[in-house]
Amino acid sequence: MLFRDDFIKLKGMYKVIKRNRFIFINSNLPEGLRKIVCAHEIGHDQFHRELAKDSALREFMLYDMKSRPEYEANVFAATLLLPDEEVTGYVYEGYDAEQIAMAMNTDINLVALKIEQLRNMGWQFRPIDFKSDFLK
Repeated sequence: MLFRDDFIKLKGMYKVIKRNRFIFINSNLPEGLRKIVCAHEIGHDQFHRELAKDSALREFMLYDMKSRPEYEANVFAATLLLPDEEVTGYVYEGYDAEQIAMAMNTDINLVALKIEQLRNMGWQFRPIDFKSDFLK
């Protein structure tokens, strides 16, 4: 992982160069957001390495649900950063997504993705809307 201080709107980027895998993170982002961007880019490394050979996967906005690779990288980040037991514990205590995000010191969109992922695994939670423009 390499930090870049010359990114203005770019949050992070994943690129494969001559079989070497690189993650670039905007060093001007707050620590918590850097962690989310890094987890997202690791998701690209795990699932979309072939896409990054031709051109870099650039993140100007997280939580873009319009493309499958971006959605998959976001779900990977939610899986990596938010333990199932902790999230389900908060849900059963009656917390909503915003309260869970505050308690876990993370982003509400990541929590919403995690809850949706848990619902897809069979947990009986009510759906939570995503804010796809949250981190523009």
